[in-house]
Amino acid sequence: MTSEKSQKSILKLNLEGNPVLRHVIENTDIKQDLEWDKISALMYRTMISANGIGLAANQVNVGLRMFVLNNDAKTFINPEIIEKSDETQTQEEGCLSFPNLFFTVTRPKSILVSWYDEKLKAQVDRFEGIWAQCIQHEIDHLNGVLFVDYASKFKLKRAREKQKKTNDTSRR
Repeated sequence: MTSEKSQKSILKLNLEGNPVLRHVIENTDIKQDLEWDKISALMYRTMISANGIGLAANQVNVGLRMFVLNNDAKTFINPEIIEKSDETQTQEEGCLSFPNLFFTVTRPKSILVSWYDEKLKAQVDRFEGIWAQCIQHEIDHLNGVLFVDYASKFKLKRAREKQKKTNDTSRR
């Protein structure tokens, strides 16, 4: 593989039904001699190419407790929510592992998160709105929890009917 080609490569997404999506990824030893910035960049390119705003490592067979976010290209290694607001918000969510499946999920509106970035620098920050929603979604992935777990049978059935129509239309 040429270096130019490797810089453009992306990872294969694990789709609904893949058992790895239910695996819990334990905290990663950040002292491992890994090229964290390259792993992060590859995950970021994969997320962008799939039109996503977040991507967890187990969605692309990377066995590290990390995710990337399309919020200033942030990388979260060993993320931990250390505080959640009592106030909640309900927003539509989708997932790259569940193409064209969307429904509303209620989560805390504001969260305080600690993590390491791709340079292994410790970070702590508060997130609100869509970014709080997305971070919680990605941390759920790392814990083997999927957004479909938040939907009632009725809500999921309606969302799947819309998904099927969208997927059928896009195949024509």
